[in-house]
Amino acid sequence: MRKFIPIYSLVISLFISSCACDGETMVKGMMWGFNKIAGEGYIPSNEIMALGEFESVEVNVSQIYADGEDQSTIELRLFNGKSPEMRVREDNVARKCAELYAQGYSKIEDYKIIKISFIQTDPFNAENYAISEYTFEVKDLLTSQNPEENGI
Repeated sequence: MRKFIPIYSLVISLFISSCACDGETMVKGMMWGFNKIAGEGYIPSNEIMALGEFESVEVNVSQIYADGEDQSTIELRLFNGKSPEMRVREDNVARKCAELYAQGYSKIEDYKIIKISFIQTDPFNAENYAISEYTFEVKDLLTSQNPEENGI
């Protein structure tokens, strides 16, 4: 079996390199396939990234059923936010990020909890970092923000 792995790699690389399509078209095709598998909106929108002026983001998902109870979680790990609001009202930024993600992700109903983690790293020492975590129930984020639609 190990003898065939290099052959498969060679065939795949030849196929990709001999493709007449440009790289941008290939990336769009791969993202389309990824969105079909993971769900539309799995990768956070540019609006979320701009909200806190974050450098990067990671998305971690887990679907666990413990003792008959759903513990499914989505975690957004947002790195090095630079917006002034991050320093003043970090909790509001976390709530807004969770709301925007819940609105944009097509499979959000499959999860119970969204955890937003803000990670600030020290540019001079990578071993130094600070983490702030905020947890939200998905059902609370999916209810309308308009009080009239909630019967109030």
